[in-house]
Amino acid sequence: MFLDIHLESCDDKGERLKKLADFGAPFNLSLVPILLMPEHRVFKNGVYPSDYYYPLQIVDMLKDLAKNNSNITFGQQGFAHYCIDCHEKFIKNGGRKKGAWPDPWHENKCLYGKTKSVDEQAEFMQRGKNVIENILGVSPVIYVAPNHQKDRNTNIAAEQLNYKYLADRAILNVPPYKEGNLIIIPEREELGKKGEIFYTHYDRMKENFWDYINILDESFSPDKITLSEKSKFKTNLNYQLLIKRKQLRDIIKRIR
Repeated sequence: MFLDIHLESCDDKGERLKKLADFGAPFNLSLVPILLMPEHRVFKNGVYPSDYYYPLQIVDMLKDLAKNNSNITFGQQGFAHYCIDCHEKFIKNGGRKKGAWPDPWHENKCLYGKTKSVDEQAEFMQRGKNVIENILGVSPVIYVAPNHQKDRNTNIAAEQLNYKYLADRAILNVPPYKEGNLIIIPEREELGKKGEIFYTHYDRMKENFWDYINILDESFSPDKITLSEKSKFKTNLNYQLLIKRKQLRDIIKRIR
């Protein structure tokens, strides 16, 4: 098994992260680059709460892990992890306080806007990659499209930028497979389901922390992930289910 932890909200001053690192097993930390930039305008103009960035204590811990812990790999979630157009609609419809729609927390693929070209996606993906490299001194090996919303252009951009892995959301039990030079790793969120790669958000681990420790007890490094032949039918169906689920999420918010 392999665990990908999406590090966004840091709710415990890094206590769980230290326990995970001390456990000594391989896992991945997927970071949001803009959260390494506390002076960025997104913390001043209301996109994110003014204190939502990674605290200095966490950044120092990440630097130490990048330098001294070879069991931990790093991933990247876009650059800013939000869609400008959808965020404007989100604010007009009430924003965070009212559970407004549409969900704006995507960057590569928007369900309601025009398709972003390879160059458009590669531009902000490279910006995010540079931020992680410049601040932490490590290059992300896994690219995670924010909210797992991606398209074919995302894959092409990720391959061009030399990420080794591209995370996908596994609604079905889709095994990892290779596409060009990229290894696609479909991540499952539901513990107890069949799958080889699991992901979770860092702040959600507080509810069942030891279940994730059990995953780490059987974990391996990403270069030992078993690859299978790509099933076009299964991967296409998984993609359609993912998109329909996200559209349904917004419909439910809209009618509440």
